[in-house]
Amino acid sequence: MVSVSFLKKKVEELRKEAEEIQKAGIKVLGAAALDEKTLLRPDFRTTKGKLQRETVQVYQRWYTTSCRLVKEFVPEWLDAFEDCYAASSNKRGGTNAVMDYLLLDAYTHFTTIEDIIADFVNDLDRQISILLCIPDAVEIKELNLRKLISADVARTEIEQAEILFAGGFHRASGSIAGVALELHLKTLCDINSVAYKPKATIEPLAQALYEAKLLDITELKRVQYLASIRNKCSHPNAVAEAEIQSLIDGVKKLV
Repeated sequence: MVSVSFLKKKVEELRKEAEEIQKAGIKVLGAAALDEKTLLRPDFRTTKGKLQRETVQVYQRWYTTSCRLVKEFVPEWLDAFEDCYAASSNKRGGTNAVMDYLLLDAYTHFTTIEDIIADFVNDLDRQISILLCIPDAVEIKELNLRKLISADVARTEIEQAEILFAGGFHRASGSIAGVALELHLKTLCDINSVAYKPKATIEPLAQALYEAKLLDITELKRVQYLASIRNKCSHPNAVAEAEIQSLIDGVKKLV
């Protein structure tokens, strides 16, 4: 899976490129002639013609790269992104879009260059906005996946704890239930960006979540109670079967 940090860097690069394309496009359109609602392409040998051709090439490359990212990471926005590319690719009645304006030599229903520029800017802005959604969308998907995986592992640990308890291995079952609880709390910290020390155990994790207002005082005390039972299981302290059963049941409710 592509890292969120890499995507943020790539999307930022593409955003900056898009801003340059937009500036160049405004220059191209500002210098274009409009003859009865038809944009006229300049002679390719002129300075205006060279800028127009270069802008088309840069935008085509930008669009190809950006479109692949949109298709891969936010496919629900692909149609909207493509609609802003060209009349031939959109589903909004064949109205002009970014590439049509940059290519010039196109008919438009606008009667002024200012209106044409505004429509061009609006279409490219929409593509940029869709592109900027990608890192956040991927981060959410990554966090949801991490949460699902963690929950699945925690449930497996609880099932193992129940098997051990039924087999008479009470202390071992309590320790395993504690592992499931610790994993659950670490996941809550991770998905909510709550910092904790590398070797943090149940109580420090719960305290961090409480300070971040992700646990209330009742939940904190409940977790602390479960942690105390887990500690009894991990050390040669007296611990009742009923306490261990309470630990397993309590973790099941939390996870």
